[in-house]
Amino acid sequence: MKLQEIHLKLMDQNLKCLSTAEEKCSQKKKNKSEEEIKILTERLKEAETCAEFAEKSVAKLEKTVDLEYKLKCTKEEHFCTQRMLDQTVCPE
Repeated sequence: MKLQEIHLKLMDQNLKCLSTAEEKCSQKKKNKSEEEIKILTERLKEAETCAEFAEKSVAKLEKTVDLEYKLKCTKEEHFCTQRMLDQTVCPE
């Protein structure tokens, strides 16, 4: 009977040891997952900030292009007006 009791006691200890190991492993996985979530959340925030900056840059560039186009049109109008004025004042 003692041999069976020893065997049963060893099995009980092994079971407790395995249970503890499983808990530790589960906790490590949970910690790793939480850390991964934290890292990915930080990356997402950085990407959103970068995208926001890019959108603002695009808007500024579009405004610059529009202003350059208006300037070109105004210069052409000025040139045409100047030619008309020259022709009116000094007809050839």
